Amino acid sequence: MPEQPFCSRRDVLRGAVAGAAAYALSPLAGWAAASAKRPLNIVFILIDDLGVMDLGVQGSTYYQTPNTDRLAAEGMRFVNGYAAHPVCSPTRASLLTGRYPHRLHLTTYIPGAKADNRRLIEPDWIKYTRYSETTYAETFRAAGYRTCHIGKWHVGAKPELQGFDVVTTAGYKKDPDDPWYVDQYTAAAEKFMTDNRDRPFLLTLSHGTVHVPLYERDEKIATYRDKPAGANGQNNPTMAAMIETMDDSVGRVLAKIKELGIEDSTAVVFFSDNGGLSTATSNKPYRGGKSLLYEGGIRVPMIIKWPGVTAPGSTCDARVISNDLYPTFLAMAGLPLKPAQHLDGMDLTPLLRGKGQLDRKTLYFHYPHYHSRAPHSAVISENWKLIRFYHQDTVQLFDLAADPGETSDLAEQKPKIAAALDAMLTRHLSTIGAQLPTPNPDYDPDQPHRKPVRQKHDPYEWKQEGDTRTYVTDPSLDYGQQWTVETMLSGQASQPTN
Repeated sequence: MPEQPFCSRRDVLRGAVAGAAAYALSPLAGWAAASAKRPLNIVFILIDDLGVMDLGVQGSTYYQTPNTDRLAAEGMRFVNGYAAHPVCSPTRASLLTGRYPHRLHLTTYIPGAKADNRRLIEPDWIKYTRYSETTYAETFRAAGYRTCHIGKWHVGAKPELQGFDVVTTAGYKKDPDDPWYVDQYTAAAEKFMTDNRDRPFLLTLSHGTVHVPLYERDEKIATYRDKPAGANGQNNPTMAAMIETMDDSVGRVLAKIKELGIEDSTAVVFFSDNGGLSTATSNKPYRGGKSLLYEGGIRVPMIIKWPGVTAPGSTCDARVISNDLYPTFLAMAGLPLKPAQHLDGMDLTPLLRGKGQLDRKTLYFHYPHYHSRAPHSAVISENWKLIRFYHQDTVQLFDLAADPGETSDLAEQKPKIAAALDAMLTRHLSTIGAQLPTPNPDYDPDQPHRKPVRQKHDPYEWKQEGDTRTYVTDPSLDYGQQWTVETMLSGQASQPTN
């Protein structure tokens, strides 16, 4: 299928001229002229629905991922990497903005599906990332970088209107000669890097694979049909073939970087937008999968290779999240942080350098919609994790250090810890202005649930100036990153102010 860029040729040329002018006037140009060390390029490879156990280096004995495993061997692997949400659009918004999806009120996949005759009414959420947000691409472009987005977007509006000079996409129609357009997207990435080898660039390669529908070339699938199941039960030949093709793309990107002679000045970041779909792969020993706030739905592979900085083959066990990549990209490139923008992200470069610890105790997750399960939220504080289920008005408590598979609910055994975590979650959601599900006065338990109906796109997406909905962006508020069970029990955590 031929390339179908979102932007017109005129838009691309205008972006190229503007980008060249910005670079000529930027501090990067002076730095490059005065130093033998060139500015850092960043290649961000984002995979769709790749599970935490779907790489060899992550523990898979069924899938073959030699190139991604090599990337991990050359960089740092985060063994506790999390997506901010268990489905795609919210996590992608968190990556772009450095903010929790529930802060943005973008809390399910776009455009979502409405479930009728349920006990709870889902909130009226915002189905796009607003132009008022300053994305990481806009910040890099303003610094003189050439920016590019290739592949899946799925956060509303157009990527070229949110900081990307060059945009390539191919849609979602099935192409038997290039399943999920992996070859086309990879070729576009190779071309972009070749065209911009002599100037700093930011490239996001956002694959649509390994999302359903699962399909691949028959000859590649055939190589897995007689292969024994993996140690954790992975045994889907089509999924295996798709992951192999994804890994081939990683190998091509790494090879092109080396061929262009920019390996020492190009960082490569690898991430997945949410956990693996349980009907397509196995996330065991982790519980659940995509659309659930159990570990299998939010734990994802995360690898960063920063030449000359990350120790080859190193691992980091700090709990990190998709919100963190925006400030981390800036710090890696030597650009000033924008703390008023990436409010919920933290700079990971001290971890990448092998120095210091992350000054954060707690992560939050919020999914106020019906999907595979009724609306639920979660909080992880140090090794404790609590999941709140709104439909049943219940909680579950897990000790992730002793029970990473979330097999033993400790809520009844440790009620004080459960209450402290629940209070922490309540306070965070209130302070950050998260939308909550509300009781449905028309709910009839005697009537059957009707199949969820796919919704329309947000009517304000293309006329955002008329959208009066707001969300909380006050950088002075304490949103609870440092709260712990101890601070909640002692009453030392700050009170919400809104």
